Amino acid sequence: MLLLRTARLAVHERRSLNCGQKRDASQLPPVISEVFSYAAESNITQTIQWAMEGIHSTGVPWAGTFVLSAVALRLATAPLHKVSAIYRVGVVEENKNVKLKTDNPDALAHADKVIKESVPAYLAEHKLQASRIQNLKICSVPVWLFSSFALRNIINGDFAPSVHGGLWIPDMLAPDPYFVLPVAVGFIGFLNMWSQRKIYPAASNNKLLIRTYDTGLAFMMAAAMYIMTQLPAVIPLYWLVASTTGFMQAHLLRHTKVKKLFDIKPLPTDSNTPLRDLFLLRKAV
Repeated sequence: MLLLRTARLAVHERRSLNCGQKRDASQLPPVISEVFSYAAESNITQTIQWAMEGIHSTGVPWAGTFVLSAVALRLATAPLHKVSAIYRVGVVEENKNVKLKTDNPDALAHADKVIKESVPAYLAEHKLQASRIQNLKICSVPVWLFSSFALRNIINGDFAPSVHGGLWIPDMLAPDPYFVLPVAVGFIGFLNMWSQRKIYPAASNNKLLIRTYDTGLAFMMAAAMYIMTQLPAVIPLYWLVASTTGFMQAHLLRHTKVKKLFDIKPLPTDSNTPLRDLFLLRKAV
């Protein structure tokens, strides 16, 4: 009799949880609700969810499944960053190379016209368009966003999977009680932003624009940290693995031996000790 009552109580709690989640979704503005609905049911999301469930079906616990999924997705999107690094070129300061020494306005105008016509054609011929280089990296962002919805679909599933935790988090479906995982995600994010700014100084001379951009990124990162403190601990765990592997990938692509292995042309920012160089003063090149 006690076992039957316990089972009924568990079913009631599970139904209450699912109903609460559906109410929360229905409280969203119609436009956002439609976007969430599309993202949750898209082919990319369903494929990633199927892959996650496939990993779990091999006997891996759910917590381990989400960790392995983040690593696998990082490896799957790595070729995009590798190709982007192949076409990356160093920033050349203005008026530091060839300069036409003449005061003839006709010659200067003709030279300027030739440069404007020939440089874009040369860049296109050698696939050095800035948009191409940047888009190769950005195109992986939607995949990561859809992976979050795949994770959300699994957590919100009718079967309500049990995600056993460890250490200070006994249940990975509950928020991190000490905010360790959300803070760790934020720390890796800020570290990545700081390292990229240190290694690749901004090409723009507009300090206000640079500060505004950095402040905006920092604000979004802080907001994401706060949101993750309210979410199940498995979500910041997933993003911690994704952020850490992304940080490692970015600096591996600066290692001279790795670049040589993938036939990536060297740059002045390359190093045999990329991680150590982050915390040492860098000489100007």
